[in-house]
Amino acid sequence: MKPGSWSSIASIFLFGVLGASTVSKLVPLGADISARFGTSAADFGWLISLLGLTALVLAIPSGLVVDRFGPRRVFGASVLLGIAANLLYFVAPDYVWMQVARLTEGVAIAHLYTAAPAFLMGTNDGPRRATAMTIWASYMPVGTAVGLLLAGLFAGSAQWRYTFLAHGALFAAVGLLNFWQPRLPASAARLPGLIDRLRGLRLAYSRPPLLLLALAFFLMISVGFGANTTFPGYLARLHDLPVNVTANAIALGTLLMVPGSLGVGALLARGSRIGPVFTVLGILGAAAGSLAFQAGLSVPVRIAVVAVWFIVSGAALAALMATLPRVAEPQRRGAAAALLNQAGATATFVNPPLWLSLAAGGKGLPFALLMAGAWFIAVVTLWGITGTTETGAAK
Repeated sequence: MKPGSWSSIASIFLFGVLGASTVSKLVPLGADISARFGTSAADFGWLISLLGLTALVLAIPSGLVVDRFGPRRVFGASVLLGIAANLLYFVAPDYVWMQVARLTEGVAIAHLYTAAPAFLMGTNDGPRRATAMTIWASYMPVGTAVGLLLAGLFAGSAQWRYTFLAHGALFAAVGLLNFWQPRLPASAARLPGLIDRLRGLRLAYSRPPLLLLALAFFLMISVGFGANTTFPGYLARLHDLPVNVTANAIALGTLLMVPGSLGVGALLARGSRIGPVFTVLGILGAAAGSLAFQAGLSVPVRIAVVAVWFIVSGAALAALMATLPRVAEPQRRGAAAALLNQAGATATFVNPPLWLSLAAGGKGLPFALLMAGAWFIAVVTLWGITGTTETGAAK
């Protein structure tokens, strides 16, 4: 593959899909895991959250690893860890080994999520780079759907562990593509020593535009992950529907983030300014997100509102990812990607309890205030980023 080719971009996107499917593949297997190991719902929740905890802890070290060894080598190591984790799931004799497997694949995707943006920034430039980053931003909805579909094929049967064999096979298949990935040219500015790399990491993290971008990313992941965690049960109560029906609908709805992401990518590739685009997204996101939790809407109206929410959410994440190359210094792209990785992991880890407690109250107003506040701060933050750069256009 040539640097910046569509085949290279697509294969990197597949690494993101692998990571996101790792997050969702356990969800349909909850009953099977509980029946096999005699665990409670709280135990299963902890198993799910171990992935976010690992990503939170490893986000900063992964930036050092990527900057030191390069994204291509990190991809290879992550694939091997992903395969090993799935094999461990398949043969795990007790619940402790299931947790070890979860931690192992958490290490794998923590590095994948740092290496992929760094690779895309290093192999693309100009409008192609903005497009590549927005394509990358759509890995989450696609991967979530893949994980749910994969586990759904085996959940509730004696072959439920075959989910892990299938997922391991996907890791192996996508990993083979890494052999054809281009090698990034060695940078004369690369920092060779650990002390120098740590100093470079500190410099990268002390840059105001990068910190502002991480804040905006944290807020968008917070409202997105929080809403997705809350929607199934909350909407089931509002419309007196089975939770599995609303859960499947939300899983399919996440795919609407893809056209939103690609649409913003097309706008930015044509030279649209990120600030105004994100402002429009903020208005739509705050309105749709707030309305989605309000009682009194008919089912068709609710579906339309939630659909708009997913489209706007995908577009917003894509806009933020397209901003990353503008604020990341070339020699510290791994560190910059790691900061966003850590922001997303923190949001994933801390938000579910807040959103679920609000859902237990059954009132829509707290959700509206949370949505409006998060989107407003994110919009102001992004304007702060564009104000510190030469132009709001994607470069």
